[in-house]
Amino acid sequence: MKRKAALTAVILVLTMIFAQCAFAAGGLEITGTVPSKGEKGKQLANMAVKIIFNEDVSSAANDQFNAGCITITDPEGVKQEFEIAHHPKYPNEIWCILKGDLVTNTEYTVNVTAGIKATSGNTLASPYSFTFMTRNTKIDSTISIIMTIGMMAIMMFATTRAQSKQQEEKTVKGKGASAPEKLAQADPYRYAKEKGISVQEAKEQIAKEKEKLERKNAAGAKARAKHDAQEAEREAEIQKRLQEIHDASVYKVKTVGSLAKHGGTIPKAVLKKQAARRKARKR
Repeated sequence: MKRKAALTAVILVLTMIFAQCAFAAGGLEITGTVPSKGEKGKQLANMAVKIIFNEDVSSAANDQFNAGCITITDPEGVKQEFEIAHHPKYPNEIWCILKGDLVTNTEYTVNVTAGIKATSGNTLASPYSFTFMTRNTKIDSTISIIMTIGMMAIMMFATTRAQSKQQEEKTVKGKGASAPEKLAQADPYRYAKEKGISVQEAKEQIAKEKEKLERKNAAGAKARAKHDAQEAEREAEIQKRLQEIHDASVYKVKTVGSLAKHGGTIPKAVLKKQAARRKARKR
């Protein structure tokens, strides 16, 4: 009798252990979030927080209850209003679409309490929380100012350079031809008569001056070409750096499209806000 009672007790204990394991394995769990934990640089307007579960949570009957299990707060503990939405392609996700804009360079906390329900009736056993940081728009403004100043500096440099070249050309034209240039262009017969030398000697001297002048002009052209190449390289480097600064300050999205276009439901608050903006533009 005692042996039978002991065997029954062992069977009951094993049954309870396996039942608990099976219940734990089938419970509702959070597998990810968007933004992820500690993510920075999130946009201020039209922000949506996504909470990803291990099973279907898209039942509209649970939305009101589940919304009460989720809070999004700023550093002072002020709750941010949001509406729950679902996407047919992602039934395991709850989208919390914020009604208002967030504050720049601020950390927000998302808390999910235990008890949030799945479509199957399973509930979340443990609470879950994470934080994310909004982007710093002051830095964006500073970068834009730096880019504007840089572009103005490049334009001023290019304008000054063009004016300097024009001034040099005017100066050269005003002075006229130099003595070597006049000699290289001289008439050998007249030059021989002026200098009291033979025509052959005059031709030789003129030829030598022409050769010197050509070498001088070639060296000057080479120096100017080298200088222009260096200036072009410097300008290209400035442009490249400004572009890098600009690219770093621009927030990019992978795809463009509305929530309705992808099969989701647009919250009424968003539709009201859009209608108000259209009326304001008409006025």
